[in-house]
Amino acid sequence: MIVVMGATGRTGRRVVEGLLRAGEQVRAIGRSEASLAALARAGAEVCVGDSSDAGFLTEAFRGASAAYTLLPYDLRVEDYRAQQARMGEAVVTAVREGRV
Repeated sequence: MIVVMGATGRTGRRVVEGLLRAGEQVRAIGRSEASLAALARAGAEVCVGDSSDAGFLTEAFRGASAAYTLLPYDLRVEDYRAQQARMGEAVVTAVREGRV
């Protein structure tokens, strides 16, 4: 199982589609079930949640042999660097605790 964060974005979607074409099992992570629906129909397991939530990511990463991680960005947030730091820490925790 390979987990892909940002599965509904430009690069994440392409990664998921390429992995599925290659016959890999994929768990696609995104913020919107509706946006993930096409990937689910294509054969991906989908997980809907918040990428800054270490608990959510840990469960999404559990059982994976690899993860494609990226941090979504929103330049409109008040403290962009702090947001990125929180998300980065959540990913690190999830990789460690999910035993990727």
